[in-house]
Amino acid sequence: MFKQIASSKINFQIMNQIKENIRSGELQLGDRLPSERAMAEQLGVSRATVREAIRSMELMGLVICVQGEGNFIPESLENSLIEPLSLMFMLNRSHANEISELRRALEIEAVRLAAEKISVGEVKRLEESLDVMENSDIKRKRVEADHAFHDQIAKASGNMLIINLLNSLSQIIEEQMAGVRANLILDDDNLHAINRQHRLIFNALEQRDMDEAIVAMTNHMDYVNRRLK
Repeated sequence: MFKQIASSKINFQIMNQIKENIRSGELQLGDRLPSERAMAEQLGVSRATVREAIRSMELMGLVICVQGEGNFIPESLENSLIEPLSLMFMLNRSHANEISELRRALEIEAVRLAAEKISVGEVKRLEESLDVMENSDIKRKRVEADHAFHDQIAKASGNMLIINLLNSLSQIIEEQMAGVRANLILDDDNLHAINRQHRLIFNALEQRDMDEAIVAMTNHMDYVNRRLK
């Protein structure tokens, strides 16, 4: 599975070989990596070097290390973008508006694709989330339902990159804005407006009306971003 490597930038070369094995299909999501000893022998390097490369990939979310069981390729890579995106956000001293603008673009594209692909079951799950947002007296449940509503639209898009990016951006927004988004959802002045916007998005998706879905999501994201600013 692995080839011997030169001494320069050993960590990067090990990581690149693991990524190449994923790309070629030699390694699949959820697969266990060979033991550190087996990898070290195949690569012609020390076990400590292999261990260091694997720990670097663990930090990036590309490998999961399970004590006593070994090292695995994650079954899902949804969380692997959070740390790199969060670090890029901080290093570039980006304003929170930039993340909100990126999320807006992705949400609009997600709803466009969802209007084409959404299933009957996905429409039903959207309606259930909408019902909680409109009728629950428990604030925490309303916030969770709002997250679920947007997450379900992303999943209905069928585009894994959009799903993963929106999942990462949503968590970074919470990280950077310390609950501001949740407070926005819970504020009575905004609650009714947001519920109406969600209802319009739902109605458009239920009818598979792409144009109306795009308009409804655009209006909703513009409203939310104005409030967040």
